[in-house]
Amino acid sequence: MHPSAPEQPSRRSFLWLPLAMVGSSLLAKAGLAETTAPAPLAPVAPVAPALPSGACPLNSGGPSLLNTKWVLQSIYGNSVPAKLKITMKVNDSSLEGFTGCNRYNAAFRRVGYTGFRMTSIDKHQKACPVLPTHPGGPTINVGNWEGNYLRTIRRAGSVQQDDNGRVLRFFNRSGEMSVVFRRTYDAA
Repeated sequence: MHPSAPEQPSRRSFLWLPLAMVGSSLLAKAGLAETTAPAPLAPVAPVAPALPSGACPLNSGGPSLLNTKWVLQSIYGNSVPAKLKITMKVNDSSLEGFTGCNRYNAAFRRVGYTGFRMTSIDKHQKACPVLPTHPGGPTINVGNWEGNYLRTIRRAGSVQQDDNGRVLRFFNRSGEMSVVFRRTYDAA
């Protein structure tokens, strides 16, 4: 039997030694050698500030929009045909109206001071007509206008009143003007 020789450290051990020394030195300087990192904090959802009593969450800082009635003028700059009447009434947490062939209700929630986000849009399911403009002329596909209007309203994020509260402009969440309404005093 051979007497056992003392074990010699391998070359790899010598390579790890300087790395371990530098790492422990850095931890000690940072004061992290004996402590553990704190657990990350859970993100806190922003809470919208309280509104004054009777204020409309959809409001833009102009005259109150509660219970106001509007007629659609344009969608992304495309004028609504004169024969088509799309309406909207502003409630405290929803928009309701008529799309030319169906009644709709678009619920929203407030975001920040003057923003909002649609949470749901419900409408009746009646088939929409195609309206003639004049004999032999182009037609108006009411269903296409209804679909475009409801999709555009779903992406809305803020409004702005102009002309002493007689014009209401909706802006999508990218800040682009999307739909324009004219105030009316007819039934919505």
